[in-house]
Amino acid sequence: MLRGFRGRPRSGALRASAFLLAGLLLAGAGSIGAGAISVAGAAPGDPPPPLSLRDLGSSTTISFPGQQGEVSLALAVPPNLTPTELRGIAQYPAFVTGGTVDVLQEGRLISRTPINTAVNSPIVLPLRGVRVERNAADLVLRTYLRTAGTCLFDPDSGFRIENATVSYGGREAAPNSVAEFLPPVLRKLTIYVPDDVRPAEGAAAVSLATAVVANYGSATVEIETASLPRGTTPTEPIEPLERQVVINSDLDEGLSLAPGAGWPVLRLGGGADQLPSQVGFLTSNLSSIAISSAAVAGAPFDAPQLAPVVNTLADLGVGDQQVTATGWPSISFGIDQARLGRPSKNVRIQVKGAYTPMGGQIAVAIGPRVIASWPADGSGSYDHWVDIPQDLLTRYTELTVTYNHAGVREQCGDGTRTSLSLDSSGEVRSEPADPPTPAGFASLPQALMPNTAVAWTTGSVADVRRAVSLMTGLQRLSAVRLGVEVMPVEDAMASGGPAVIIAADGRGAPDVDLPVTADGGTVSVRNDDGQRSEVVITPTLRFGSLQVARDDGRTVLVATSTDDPADLDAVLTWLEADPDRWPSLNGDALLQVSGEEPVEVLADEQQVAPESSSGSVWTVVAVVAAGVIVVAALVATVVVQRRRRSTDQD
Repeated sequence: MLRGFRGRPRSGALRASAFLLAGLLLAGAGSIGAGAISVAGAAPGDPPPPLSLRDLGSSTTISFPGQQGEVSLALAVPPNLTPTELRGIAQYPAFVTGGTVDVLQEGRLISRTPINTAVNSPIVLPLRGVRVERNAADLVLRTYLRTAGTCLFDPDSGFRIENATVSYGGREAAPNSVAEFLPPVLRKLTIYVPDDVRPAEGAAAVSLATAVVANYGSATVEIETASLPRGTTPTEPIEPLERQVVINSDLDEGLSLAPGAGWPVLRLGGGADQLPSQVGFLTSNLSSIAISSAAVAGAPFDAPQLAPVVNTLADLGVGDQQVTATGWPSISFGIDQARLGRPSKNVRIQVKGAYTPMGGQIAVAIGPRVIASWPADGSGSYDHWVDIPQDLLTRYTELTVTYNHAGVREQCGDGTRTSLSLDSSGEVRSEPADPPTPAGFASLPQALMPNTAVAWTTGSVADVRRAVSLMTGLQRLSAVRLGVEVMPVEDAMASGGPAVIIAADGRGAPDVDLPVTADGGTVSVRNDDGQRSEVVITPTLRFGSLQVARDDGRTVLVATSTDDPADLDAVLTWLEADPDRWPSLNGDALLQVSGEEPVEVLADEQQVAPESSSGSVWTVVAVVAAGVIVVAALVATVVVQRRRRSTDQD
């Protein structure tokens, strides 16, 4: 089922609505108002614009296996809306001369669409007539391809639909109660705090934002933080499938709906000692009263307080799988360190299942590298332990099991159909890694589990906005709900656990050994051996940064700048602009000079060293003297230092 991407399962789209309903039931009608709150003046919205499959928690690319491929697709459908068409760009290998794509629902043909043989041709799959149950439409897409000559379909050359979007018809219904406030598909949530925000209100905003992102799983919900004068209501109109929440400790305790700019607004109120319990209704696992969509695989679970040494693949979100193909059948699955609940090493996986016995071998690979293989005997079953090499272990490590056999023939469609299955009861064993492996950004969010202290130096609306940006970005990396507690900087550093520290102007930052530091015109970069290399830059350049450090056996993420908070905000804005940027970070620090692209400072021993260390020194000097980006000098300095060590060792 196409329920997620990057190995993360989709999580409860309507689960957050259930938490709101929990607040309604547990806090009592007296503190919130009537069980169903009508909002005068609220009008149904217009149809939403076409939604990317990423907005629905799936990959934007739909890949079909083989010449006659089949893919299941679950679409979340907000009330009063119906899916009308699926659009994308058709991509296929040169030996495909045509074919069709069918859309079926429970065996009923919804539409049949011919494939245009032009390169990069658009394809439109009509969806009118699909039935929607429990706010979801479960579909099957099936391809029938015509081919010519020799062909071999594999994951890299099969038929696929890229940049897939779904269009909806109808008009979105306005929520009439707190429980209906969050829809199955949420494009954007704006959280308003008072412009003289208090610590408890800022903490509630961070917790609420993180909880919403967790409960919508892989769907890319945009979270925005804004401010209002106390006692006022947002006047900014919203687009379809967008929502607004107002947090104000001066309001009565509880959750309630109020009229907004043509659409209801959710108000979250209560004193400093009451707000956490209100947000708690959104983050609690109240499954007994959960309202869920049939398109939802299940709500995320909390990071375990004591991570087990032994899990099963099922525990890590990998289900039973089976594939049948005329070529070599293969199955891919991932090991997510966040689901393991901690940074891990010495990861061993028990891979077992069945196959069509016809000789050959079964191989397990990570990317292009085969890490294990064994003969496929006549038993038709396999059960082997596979060790993940430490240098291939990442935050999310994808493995592929392939059955290689001799039954593949050259003529298209003339192969022998064989099957391969994977049993989800296979065990996964691991040990805690201290320090984390891999290090730096790749150690997040697992190095921040099970609970993370979040602290800021000023507590302004801008700091709240930065904290929301950081924690929602980290939450999107994880299928596990992050535990977040906002506290003063001193308390966060004294807690002994992982922490996220925001010192936007560089003042008040804790004494942590950061990968990159600046003192006037001197910029210092820590090397892999713990020593530091320095570069003197004239004139002084300022930059914003996110840096991952280790302090007394715990991980600390520091968001800071050399003097100007706008430089830090530029880094966060850059990360927010593309949901793939957070997962792609691999260094120890992300630095940005105003007006320039951010650059990572790497701490990877596999970095390619320059051809000549002495020449590189003069290159660094020339770069710095020319006033080019400081981060380029920093990276080059680290590489030079490594090259020197390598030369000394030789």
